[in-house]
Amino acid sequence: MTDSFRVTAQWDAEAGVWVATSEDIVGLVTEAATLDDLYRRVVAVTPELLADNDVTGPDPRTIDFHVLADITGDAAE
Repeated sequence: MTDSFRVTAQWDAEAGVWVATSEDIVGLVTEAATLDDLYRRVVAVTPELLADNDVTGPDPRTIDFHVLADITGDAAE
């Protein structure tokens, strides 16, 4: 049993929100306007999702929050 879970945050330009997903936390898909709000949402819903999926383990557990962001711009900037 792992004591950490990897969560990926990715910007959805079309919707204008950050989206969090995880292969480690079954059912985790949530969104928010800012990364701070997204992280708070992930922390809030994770315990319930783990319980719903009968995932047990030591407390406290760590959430590894990884941000994916495409950065575009002129190299001269």
